[in-house]
Amino acid sequence: MYKFSIITVVYNGMDVLKNTVDSIQNQTYNNFEHIIVDGNSKDGTLEYIKSLAFDNLSYISERDNGIYDAMNKGANLSKGEYLLFLNAGDNFASNEILENIVRKIRDLKSKPKIIYGGANVYTENGKFLVRLNPLVLNKKNLNRFATRTVCHQSIFVHNKSMKIYSDKYRLKGELNWYYDLIAVITQNEILQTDEVICDYYLGGTGDKNFIENYFERINVAKVHNNLVTFIAIFPFFLIPLIFRIRRILVGK
Repeated sequence: MYKFSIITVVYNGMDVLKNTVDSIQNQTYNNFEHIIVDGNSKDGTLEYIKSLAFDNLSYISERDNGIYDAMNKGANLSKGEYLLFLNAGDNFASNEILENIVRKIRDLKSKPKIIYGGANVYTENGKFLVRLNPLVLNKKNLNRFATRTVCHQSIFVHNKSMKIYSDKYRLKGELNWYYDLIAVITQNEILQTDEVICDYYLGGTGDKNFIENYFERINVAKVHNNLVTFIAIFPFFLIPLIFRIRRILVGK
């Protein structure tokens, strides 16, 4: 029996946390723990968490140094074989996600170190925007497409391969985390599936701070590449600008 650790980071997210909790607790496969890391919320979030009576749920509530610090805390508390970060406001795409993942890996000769799939992307107003189909998780795609390679909420990582999130980045720590993971994991240790894992909603901190997020993405790519490669991939940095303009023009 594979055990999963689902980690949810929240801060003053009372209005969206319930749907996330329901999405997790409604999974048909029940060998998982749900760890909520609350950043000392003041809007009733902590009171709601305390009211939950699920045996597989645990939580901590204290100030943190940002979302990646909070996710590191959750990872340190986890006891599952595979970890997934599903933060407040994001949901599993169906009640059968964990069951389907177990079915995919049960008969494999070796356990994947990373399992990942797609995501349904919605606007902050709940309008469906696009289905994000995962790309091959390698350095080439990270250089070109950054976190569009795979949605952060759609990637399961084996506990023995888990890397801590760097505290150098406020918004693009997950991209740096991807680079760190593939530096020590080979392609035959990664399982890519077309299954949609999560419903991901825009409007988070990175989306609201687009310019800072954009330049931090460039800085992460610069750290993980030599100068020649960095210059070669520079045209791909225009892609998020194009998507942003498109969103503005179509009102999504």
